Amino acid sequence: MSDPAWLSYTGAITGVVGAITGIAGAIMGYIGYRRTKELKALDLRLELRKGENELRGVVQDLPAHLEHAQKSRKAVASATGHLGSGALKKWHADWEADFESANSMVAALPPTSAEYGALDHATLEGKLVAVHATLGNARQLREKYDAMLAADDRERNHIREDARARTQAKLEGKS
Repeated sequence: MSDPAWLSYTGAITGVVGAITGIAGAIMGYIGYRRTKELKALDLRLELRKGENELRGVVQDLPAHLEHAQKSRKAVASATGHLGSGALKKWHADWEADFESANSMVAALPPTSAEYGALDHATLEGKLVAVHATLGNARQLREKYDAMLAADDRERNHIREDARARTQAKLEGKS
């Protein structure tokens, strides 16, 4: 009869050890979950700061870039005799809208000293999405005017080539 007594003691001890192990596992799981949550918030804050810095780099000189593109376009239009054309007026109206958009992007830049330590995941995620959307718009606007400047440069080269050809033809005609 002594065997069944040992069996009940063994079962009780194993049950207590199992309960303690289960409780310890639950506590460790909760601590791990909390730590992961903190690390995720840190990752989101770092990604947000990185995105804001990148956005600041693209947006801050955007209005000056657009002004340079406007001067370039006006100079080329003047050289080709299209200064008062409807196409240039349309381009200028589009440029004004883009310039206003660039200025609003500059005005909406978050301060460099912004603190995000107290924000929850959803707010951080929302801010990060907004930064990426604005960054995409700013890059698209910059690429648009980079392409226009490249087209203006090509047109200047054509104007120079035409002027050289006319000069060469005049020189050959005098000889």
